[in-house]
Amino acid sequence: MYVVANLKRDRLVISRLAGWISQHVFHRDPEAFQPESAILAHSHLLVQHLLKQLEHHQRDRHDRQRRPEWLTVLIHQTAALFTPLTGVGRVGSQCEYTNDGWEARLYLGSTEIVGGKDDGHSQLLGFELDMSRLTESFTKVDEFQWYVGASADGGNSSFISVTGSVDDNKICLKVYSRPPKEAGPAFRQHADGSLDPVC
Repeated sequence: MYVVANLKRDRLVISRLAGWISQHVFHRDPEAFQPESAILAHSHLLVQHLLKQLEHHQRDRHDRQRRPEWLTVLIHQTAALFTPLTGVGRVGSQCEYTNDGWEARLYLGSTEIVGGKDDGHSQLLGFELDMSRLTESFTKVDEFQWYVGASADGGNSSFISVTGSVDDNKICLKVYSRPPKEAGPAFRQHADGSLDPVC
């Protein structure tokens, strides 16, 4: 439904653009002036061409945004390597298709306190990661790096990056020391100590 709505809007924009081109380009240059029927024919061809490009682009974008099965497997295998130092943890992930292939970002989710003096605060969990097994799911590893940055605003200050391929698929896998700011909590912890997973 969302794609169809966008397509209708874009058809209208392209149609108006073609009309503008007919009025301003052909009519401004006497050398380029053509009978109105020819102008309309050219406008029609322009609209058809632009619409085909638009539909092709949207189809490609939809295919790129769909997470492939091999990437899901890689994420699950990597998530199994996280070991919280205390309590219970849930691994979150964000995936994005870039010009260089897929990028997957993993992190251990926070716990939001509900009730009591710390109501609304988020608790971060420390964790261990078995780095010796981190590359086992890769067919080829091109780079294995650890980034540490000073961050006064509480952003991601440390992450591991593994760039390589799984079969013929390029992938950059990043494991962050803390969840991104925009990520919601993984759990809500009540005053009685009970935990509710957040979907």
